[in-house]
Amino acid sequence: MFDWGSNNITDVVLDADQIPNKQLTQWKNKYGYFGRAAFAGEKIIDGMNTQGLSVSILYLPGTKFPAYDPKDQKPVLGIYDIASYLLSQARTVSEGLELLHSLQLVQSAVKEKEGTFIKDIPIHYVMRDKKGGSAVIEFIDGKTKIHEAAGEILTNAPSLDWQLQNANYYDALRADDKKPNEKFSKNFHDYEKIYETSSFKGEANLMGMPGDSTPPSRFARARVLLNNFPDPSSKQVALYQASSLIDSLAVPALKGSSPTLWSSIKDLDEGVYYVKNVALFQGDRALFPMPITNGYTAIDLKSINFTVPDPAYVQIKVEPTDPKDIKKIISADSIKLTGGKE
Repeated sequence: MFDWGSNNITDVVLDADQIPNKQLTQWKNKYGYFGRAAFAGEKIIDGMNTQGLSVSILYLPGTKFPAYDPKDQKPVLGIYDIASYLLSQARTVSEGLELLHSLQLVQSAVKEKEGTFIKDIPIHYVMRDKKGGSAVIEFIDGKTKIHEAAGEILTNAPSLDWQLQNANYYDALRADDKKPNEKFSKNFHDYEKIYETSSFKGEANLMGMPGDSTPPSRFARARVLLNNFPDPSSKQVALYQASSLIDSLAVPALKGSSPTLWSSIKDLDEGVYYVKNVALFQGDRALFPMPITNGYTAIDLKSINFTVPDPAYVQIKVEPTDPKDIKKIISADSIKLTGGKE
């Protein structure tokens, strides 16, 4: 999915009758971008633009979005339009943050089907650029919280502050250690035996790295792996490392679990977006049969003509929903939602 030189107006749905039309954020796209859409195919949830900016959303249970404040005269942008807005307007994380600081970010809703909209879908955003910039945007207790220089990792709940503090505990795990790790040796049955009989000490030295599928464990596992990858010697090695890292974080289709549905790797320097469908569902939430040979598909943004787009690409234009088309608004708390994990 991508957007190009069209005119857009944010779609808030919630509180639309209270917000003056002149206060709704309007924009014309400066940059072409490609991404993955969700919510009836109308909102970008993961994408990158031609300038090397990446924007993604992930679930953050416990989120509480800010409501419209009539005393705040800044232009209003609906929460679920942030990705489309930033990808079309900003080249870097710093530019994106400057834009967000100039706006009033407010709660909104997304279409589930004709006439039905969902509010309170709990999400946070992560921005990254090819210069190494990063930021995470979260919505805590009805306020927007922006983490600048947010690092390389984001999963789900708890919030980023907690995740970073928790992950610090595992920084002592180093693959190139010369002796067993006393800090983690107490966590294993017969640690010394495992260590002594291990053929590769680089693997043994990481005993204690979290292996379950909870968001804190996936966050910490990513931190340990990133701490222990050798510097890549080429672009191909870097892509391999990214692929192996993401594979290690994927959640399998377990009983009572929400599996990883898809993954993406973005080469921000070269403008190539790699995407892989991990699992697909049928209407009854049963898994579709998927070939085990299914791998990443590369989309080179340099090959896309954003001035005259190919009909194969679906264009997304953001515009306010006609109030007559809103029959029901339901809370995400009342339904079961699943999504991709990063």
